[in-house]
Amino acid sequence: MSENIESTKTEKQNSPGGISGLGLSYLAIAAASCLIGFLIGRAAFAPADDQTVRVDEGQVRAIIEAVLDERDRGAAVEAAPDRFALVDDDPYLGEEDAPIVIVEFSDFFCSFCKRHFDQTFAPILENYGSYIRYVYRDFARLTPESAPASNAAQCAFEQGKFWEIRAAFFENQGELGRDFYLQTAEKFELDLDEYTACLDESRYIDEVDIDGFDGQIAGVRGTPGFFINGQILSGAQPYSIFERMIQRELNKAGIDYAPGGAG
Repeated sequence: MSENIESTKTEKQNSPGGISGLGLSYLAIAAASCLIGFLIGRAAFAPADDQTVRVDEGQVRAIIEAVLDERDRGAAVEAAPDRFALVDDDPYLGEEDAPIVIVEFSDFFCSFCKRHFDQTFAPILENYGSYIRYVYRDFARLTPESAPASNAAQCAFEQGKFWEIRAAFFENQGELGRDFYLQTAEKFELDLDEYTACLDESRYIDEVDIDGFDGQIAGVRGTPGFFINGQILSGAQPYSIFERMIQRELNKAGIDYAPGGAG
């Protein structure tokens, strides 16, 4: 994740004078426009017998149009962030190469994260699941137990039961702690010896910390934080906001689909 961000920074810094390709296009347009104005003005005030000035306005305007086309192409590229930039190696639902990638940064002790889980998560998957890769990442900073809870969920991920454990943690937010982690692991028939060792070793605490740093670098300031094809969405927004953004991304991808339709 960090490498992707550093790469983006480097590309911007390598632009002449720190100006992006889009900025250079605007400068080129301005220069060409000034040239047109200067040549036309010079031709208008030149003596009638002065034949040294030749202004092919059509050619100059063609140059400007070409620059505009290049600018539009550049703008389209700059406006389309890499939807996979934040997926890392964390748990996900859906197809790996799905056209819509949603990355959630969350804390198991966050009441707004629970609200998202209770009210929005299921409808998103129900209506758009075949087009979405849904990734869960940790932003475990609210309480001293936030990171251990995330580690416990990652220990379940190690045994293929992350999403079941995640649901249990949000549904029983007030009970989170070591005893509950072990009871839940037993309920879902995990290897308790291995799971207990994972908890005792804090095996995934470093991974949890990396998730948090990645989220912070990407612009997450609180939980929950989401990225929909690389575009940030903060807070427990209602389903309608997710739907609007998802539909826009599907339209960009040329996918004709709406929930309940024939897509």
